[in-house]
Amino acid sequence: MTEHRCEYCNVDDYDVMAKNDFAAIMPEPRALSKGHSVIVPLRHVASFFDLTDKERKAMMSLLEQARNELQLRYQPAGFHVGFNDGEVFDEKPDHLHIHLIPRYENQPLKLDARWGIQD
Repeated sequence: MTEHRCEYCNVDDYDVMAKNDFAAIMPEPRALSKGHSVIVPLRHVASFFDLTDKERKAMMSLLEQARNELQLRYQPAGFHVGFNDGEVFDEKPDHLHIHLIPRYENQPLKLDARWGIQD
């Protein structure tokens, strides 16, 4: 097996907020708002459409769990949920991750190059 330098495969368990048999919740290191988290499959897979049914359900379960926890902890006004799939914005697909970004009153969401936003 070839070792690769994937930030989501080589994560310290200390950084995992919660996990199940197929996926994990982690804080986003380059957070766009307080509580910004990512849900990642434990298996290295690049596309949402390549997930198994069990992986997909596990990720959705953790997405809901993360949302509930962030709702209790920070009381955001809402959430931005998203992910890139495929070769988007000149980036090669790597390890799928779903962003859960809390939205707060009077705080505009400033998306960056990860979302194809050019300054």
